[in-house]
Amino acid sequence: MKTHTGIGGLKEFIRRSLDGPVMRELEFDLKMSRQLGRLTSEYSIRFNPEEMICDDAIADAIWQAALQLLEKVGIYNADTNRVVLLGRQEVEAAAAMAPREFVVGAGKDAVTIRARSHDSKAPPAILAIPAKSFRQKGGVQTSVTGMLEAYKSDPGPLGELARRLMDQLDGIPYLAEIPGEMMWAAAIARWQKAVAEALGKPGLWLIGAQATSPPAVLACYTEEDLLNKFNSHISAFLMPELKLKWDALRLAYAAQAMGVYRFCASVSILGGYCRSNEEAAIVAVATMLGFMVYGGDEKAVHLNVVDNHGNYTARGPLQASSGARRAAERHLGIPIHGNQNTMNGLGTRLSLYELAALALAQTGSGMAWNGRGYACAPGRDGEYTTELDWRFMNRVSRGAAGLTRERTNELVAKLLRLYENQDGIDEGKPFAHHYDIKTLTPSLELVALYDGVEEELQGLGIPMA
Repeated sequence: MKTHTGIGGLKEFIRRSLDGPVMRELEFDLKMSRQLGRLTSEYSIRFNPEEMICDDAIADAIWQAALQLLEKVGIYNADTNRVVLLGRQEVEAAAAMAPREFVVGAGKDAVTIRARSHDSKAPPAILAIPAKSFRQKGGVQTSVTGMLEAYKSDPGPLGELARRLMDQLDGIPYLAEIPGEMMWAAAIARWQKAVAEALGKPGLWLIGAQATSPPAVLACYTEEDLLNKFNSHISAFLMPELKLKWDALRLAYAAQAMGVYRFCASVSILGGYCRSNEEAAIVAVATMLGFMVYGGDEKAVHLNVVDNHGNYTARGPLQASSGARRAAERHLGIPIHGNQNTMNGLGTRLSLYELAALALAQTGSGMAWNGRGYACAPGRDGEYTTELDWRFMNRVSRGAAGLTRERTNELVAKLLRLYENQDGIDEGKPFAHHYDIKTLTPSLELVALYDGVEEELQGLGIPMA
């Protein structure tokens, strides 16, 4: 089978970013918004308000509308104020080269991620990074400092590394676009690698660099045996909605040169230029397709919709995300990545209802894998998701695999009724309240909460693997 390296597409993105039509950003936004409204009407795209996961006909219409949107509007380079125009044939050709599976990790720690359909009996892969790699968020610098502080007295290799990293980072702020970001990103990658080795999993997938600027990302790949093409990916995102900056193309080129997976988070924002769930689904798919043209054939895609309050679990984002995934499932057949962000905080019953709704809706709309160390949002101090959350999502996802679309919709509706009409947000309590900070052992209170919610969900008819 012929492979598509992405280099030709990347060169075209660079060339068209320099000589494409000049346009003001607001003019581009308005043009895109008008096209979305027209396409939603032309293709009769209307979600059933009682269903979070749409049927085949709506998914097909979303796909066709997304292709036409990309052809009519293009991609906007915000650094050059020019439009990268894309022909439908080149978009379809790039999409046809997308991988049906890929591998993360190496050796005995390697995991094969395969595309799956909405009703596949094969469950999504749930990948969690080492628990010791992250602690409380509160800003990455605060998080890492607290983590190293907890281990600096350890007599083993982690303690030795913690002391060395504390000396190296002392007095250097973790701010984007300055050399300090490079130092911090490399230090975090070094710590993650050491934790994986301490766990006896040297080939474990470590996600990617915890940085935003290209120099800081690439700093994690310059050291021998740190991040590499087996244990990480490089994010080369398009921005919402249908926009990019040079940094995305810089990172895509660097990743291709090193043979590292390119990762795209196609996330549309409901409540901005996307006025409806249907419009958000269309532009999310179009953004993903734009990335396909320059991302190369070894890529991973995070496909989601969030509202302008940062909420992924409300009805609107759930429905729009599921519609976008169903379109990708039917017409691309690539491994789609999900998310686990909740509005309620760590150790709260409401956050577990949200996680269960995400797991059900994502599994029932073709999600193939989920695995990050991101936080509950906002939560108390932005606490990171714990291994109990991953275990919980894994059990729900595995139980949901193979359910019909109709049954999944029924179960998601039950969960929505449990959390969507609550007043305010339950921020929960800090990580240190729930876990022994040194051994990372969860409290009996926290374990009892998860066990109790699992029992409650089974009583609602939600299968738990």
